[in-house]
Amino acid sequence: MTSLLTPPSRTTAPTAAGRPLARPLWLSAAFAGAVAAGSVLLACMAVGLAGWFAADAGGHGDTRDAIRIGADAWLVAHGSGLTLAGATISVVPLGLTALCGYVALRLGGWARATSADEDGAAVALAAVVLAGVYGVVAVVTAVLATLPTAQPGLVQSFAGAFLLALVGGGAGLVRGEAGVLAGRLPETAVAVLRGAAGIAVAVLAAGAVLVTVALVLDIGTGANVLSRLHADGPGSALYTLVVAAFAPNAALMGGAYLLGPGFAVGTGTVVSPSVVALGPLPAFPLLAALPSPGPGAAWAPALIGVPVLAALLAGALTVRRHPTRDWGSGALRGLGAGVLGGVLVAVLVHLAGGAAGPGRMADVGAPFPDILTAAVVTLGGGSLLGGVLMTWRLRRTTDVVPGDEQDPATEDTIRL
Repeated sequence: MTSLLTPPSRTTAPTAAGRPLARPLWLSAAFAGAVAAGSVLLACMAVGLAGWFAADAGGHGDTRDAIRIGADAWLVAHGSGLTLAGATISVVPLGLTALCGYVALRLGGWARATSADEDGAAVALAAVVLAGVYGVVAVVTAVLATLPTAQPGLVQSFAGAFLLALVGGGAGLVRGEAGVLAGRLPETAVAVLRGAAGIAVAVLAAGAVLVTVALVLDIGTGANVLSRLHADGPGSALYTLVVAAFAPNAALMGGAYLLGPGFAVGTGTVVSPSVVALGPLPAFPLLAALPSPGPGAAWAPALIGVPVLAALLAGALTVRRHPTRDWGSGALRGLGAGVLGGVLVAVLVHLAGGAAGPGRMADVGAPFPDILTAAVVTLGGGSLLGGVLMTWRLRRTTDVVPGDEQDPATEDTIRL
């Protein structure tokens, strides 16, 4: 009787949030790659279509041209470049790139959360599948958007899209295990990675503040630029989206200015704390933040101290978060974070530049060797000093520092 009342047991797949997980991870990753690429692509096409109607109510061209412009913008955000009547556009709108990466990250996390729990090899395969599907969408889009007068690079489209999806989607796939992965690394390595990321964010934030202050102080020039564009309400909204797409580029150029070498806005130009030499500029609102041509202001070179202070604070916080009383470890954590952060900043500044049009506008951005040298020296030195100062402070305390390499009793005898 009891056996008749007891239901037979059934084998079920692992569950998440009470739902059975029968779908393999690679299949979810493939779907996530397609959705990550398609969702932002369709949004860009919609913006292009709306801008076409807002510009002249559809009086020129047709809907295919407007949709193609949106597709080209999405491709350029992945580093495809665009050849227009002999001119090359290679400047990447990093704001749109960051949006694409964020969508890939979230969908990578969704794929992992809604699929069967698998091992590390399966997760790596899923990341490659997600990036591969994303890259295929980019190549198909590039082929369909190619015209004799507008040609995105096919190889660059796939390579840029694959890399972005691999980094963003892969981070989403392993985001839930970030703590476990960090626990497998040496303490110094984790400190250096976190410190480098913090330093890069600090320089980006400082550059953004500099650009914002410059725009506010010269808001009249920006208003004149908008008036010359004859933009109405919808047109102004479209320009706002374009400015937002290139806002990270402007912030990174501000960071290059603070580091000393500065940047160029056209061949033969330079914008730096010591000198500003400009030529004719296109009508773009963000360019209103550029200083007036001529020798730099007497106080401008003092701005080079801003990245040093930011790196010093970041180095101190790095050692405070990963404490040690050993001079060598503290110096290594501070210096490593500063040097790696400097390399990261230099790479980001390099990505923010490129060709922005024909003629002299083919040279926009900062010279990579100069920025790399300045960033490594400035940020590395500041972070090293911050790490040493925090180590000195920790050596003066009587508390036991977690993860300290030396015996606490020995430390008390050498405490300053």
